[in-house]
Amino acid sequence: MSKITVILGTAHLRTTPGKRSVDGRLREYAYSREIVSLVEMELKKRGCDVVVDYRPTEPDKLMAGSSTKVVQNRELRYRVGKVNELCRKLGAGNCIYVSVHVNAAGGGKKWNKASGFSVFVSLNASESSKCLARSFTSLALERSLCGNRSIPKAKYWSKNLFVLRETLCPSVLTENLFQDNKADVDFLLSDEGREAIVRLHVDAIEEYLKGR
Repeated sequence: MSKITVILGTAHLRTTPGKRSVDGRLREYAYSREIVSLVEMELKKRGCDVVVDYRPTEPDKLMAGSSTKVVQNRELRYRVGKVNELCRKLGAGNCIYVSVHVNAAGGGKKWNKASGFSVFVSLNASESSKCLARSFTSLALERSLCGNRSIPKAKYWSKNLFVLRETLCPSVLTENLFQDNKADVDFLLSDEGREAIVRLHVDAIEEYLKGR
């Protein structure tokens, strides 16, 4: 496997409003950190250099602020700063960034029908970012993880997301099923579901690195 540094991104903060399942069993910030820790462990077993952009042990006071919008902006800039610091040190071509999230179709107050995996790149995405995204979607399709999502022909979604737009290296954001779909939540919280999401990330990253 190529010696590329894999930077894993966790989702949101403990204090971010919403971002949980309707019944409260799944909280996106906690689930993301759990999955990222497991992906990190497995990638390191396979010889990868791995860095996590924001660990739960880092002081919450870094993100203390007044309005929710101010805190969220500071959080995003902090994450991107960590990624780009590594890119400048190691070379942007020697890093990739994968931010791990759980999707939602509504406001979190009722269960919805949308289900399945998706992966996003920025509107200004490089071909390398798109290639990394396609690795995720191809494996998710093979493993029947895409639920009822209508998969774009390009095999990725494009969106103007700050953490993707402003990073210097190839970057994707994964949305791992829906926190407001009860069946998805049941699956995500099961041992089988956790294993499936971890394996999807590890295998997609490995496939991309081997193809470089």
